[in-house]
Amino acid sequence: MECPMCYEFYAPDRIARNLLCGHTYCTICLETMYKVNKRIECPLCRTKHEPNVKPNNLSKNFVAMDLASKHLEEQKTFELCQQHQKYPLQFYCEDDQQNMCTECITEHYGHKFFKYEHSVSLQMNRVGRIQQKLKTQYENLEKQMKKFDNCKEQLDLDNIKLIEQIDDQFDRIIAKCEKRRKELKDKLLQIFGSESEQIESELILNQSLLSNMTLLLQKVNEKYNELKTTKGFKGNDFIKEINDLDEQIDKDIVQLKQLKGSELKILPKLNFEQKLINDISKYGKFKKEVINPQICYFGEKHKILIYNIEKNDWQYRQMSNNTFDYNYYAAAASLPNGDIIITGGGVSRNAMLISPSKGFQQQALKSMYYPRKEHACVYLDGFVYAIGGYDGTTKQMLSCCEKYSLVTDEWKMIDPLQKQKCAFAAATALNKYIYVFGGFDGRDRQNTIERYSVKDNQWKVLELKFKQGFSNAAALSQDDNQILILGGGSNQGFTNSLQVFDPINQTIKIISMMTEGRDLRNKLIIYNNDLYACGGNSNSIEKFQIIQQVWTNLKSYNYLIQDNLDSWCSAFTFDVNTSYTVSNFMKNCKQIDLQQNQKYQYQEQIMFENNSFNQDVLSDVSDGQFYNISNQDQQNDWF
Repeated sequence: MECPMCYEFYAPDRIARNLLCGHTYCTICLETMYKVNKRIECPLCRTKHEPNVKPNNLSKNFVAMDLASKHLEEQKTFELCQQHQKYPLQFYCEDDQQNMCTECITEHYGHKFFKYEHSVSLQMNRVGRIQQKLKTQYENLEKQMKKFDNCKEQLDLDNIKLIEQIDDQFDRIIAKCEKRRKELKDKLLQIFGSESEQIESELILNQSLLSNMTLLLQKVNEKYNELKTTKGFKGNDFIKEINDLDEQIDKDIVQLKQLKGSELKILPKLNFEQKLINDISKYGKFKKEVINPQICYFGEKHKILIYNIEKNDWQYRQMSNNTFDYNYYAAAASLPNGDIIITGGGVSRNAMLISPSKGFQQQALKSMYYPRKEHACVYLDGFVYAIGGYDGTTKQMLSCCEKYSLVTDEWKMIDPLQKQKCAFAAATALNKYIYVFGGFDGRDRQNTIERYSVKDNQWKVLELKFKQGFSNAAALSQDDNQILILGGGSNQGFTNSLQVFDPINQTIKIISMMTEGRDLRNKLIIYNNDLYACGGNSNSIEKFQIIQQVWTNLKSYNYLIQDNLDSWCSAFTFDVNTSYTVSNFMKNCKQIDLQQNQKYQYQEQIMFENNSFNQDVLSDVSDGQFYNISNQDQQNDWF
């Protein structure tokens, strides 16, 4: 069907010619050969033909021409392979989702093939699955939108009810105040009226006496003037009149003495308690959804150290008959309901659930695949992630990571870190990433940042780096859009730098300094815009007020226990106010969605087998070599 020299199919412009030796070539190739050598020499058997034997004089190979013609006609009904343009597409590779010809088969060794004509139906099935998946997501989104609408409607109703409640309460208080004001005024008017009547009565009596005395005084003056011109009395009448005046005056004097003297009438004092004013200024309070916030530290098998944030006080507990040990250098994560999950530590693979609100009730969870300490443990969207660390049984650093489902009580392996290490800081951000900062790989402290994408199940090393390596720091997400990094150690000692990492703009900057450097090992808590750093170098605890940018020393725990807590793990806990709130409503909706879509989510998850991970390189580094950091306080620029 094709010329053995040019490998082109025979055609009307490329006629197949039979040589005398029996081999066949196309006319174009034979003419080219004849022009060069002035004769035809068979490329296969080297038979030399006479010079008079020209290409056009040779007989045609009609069989080859017919086969080539039929093949070309058949090719018109097939789509040709773009890589091997002579060959039609005859198969479909399901693994690579592409069509292929017979020449492409070697490139798809071990894959699953179908006939080319089945590719359409396969793609239809695939599009159908995509359509169903999209439809499911669309329906979920519609439900979520409806829940948001319901939430907004409920929020409006709650707002109206609260406003009505505030108005009702204060209207009742105002009504009682108005009533009390009227009562006080009426009482005052009663007292004032009584005192006024008494004063008026005494005033009238005194006025009458004063008028009488005025008349008597006038008569006395008249008698006195008459006596001046009188040389003698003709009778006793004049003397009798004087006697009457004197007697009348004495009576008035006696009556005057009997009258009360004028007194200043003082109204009773009115007393208002200041406590009532203070109570009114504090009247009405919005209940917190989170109550009794505490920081719990777990260490030395059965010991728990509890810091009450609102009371600024410490409590020490030792769990009796405890079947679960709190291993050294374990890791802990806080759950949305106030419970705590502790993983690993020492040479343990154990995981346990602790409920501080229920008297620190403990429950064993499914064990991890790997024993690990000096690792990180973070919570994100229904899963707890155990990252990296050190395997004390095999004496090797770990890069492997696994996640725990709160719904199914199962651990599953995920993509490993790009580098084996322990003693790093870790935190979540943007509700879809986990970040790992620094760490120790058995020889050197790292200055890198690794980011895990939950959606892609992949770790990636960012281009942004710190100026020098560090380990034993703590990291914590603030408002889910920035990460605070505090403490830790470098080759120069413990640092007291508080840094902020912006995951969106990929920047790092120092925003403040503690009073001393600390070996925090992910023991960093934030509550109500206050940052709490405890132990790691001494028995002290500091609070950083993020808004005011001020550090404050708090009550130490050294009266309970003498330990810098560097080998303890810690987590934030609280009691949940079960009364209705909008956020609780949304949490309930999310929990329902989680349960309804659990089966679908697991179908979409990428499964990783244990043997698919890079084996951790063995390390002979001892535990003591991890912590050879001096207690020197030093402020260092890390980036």
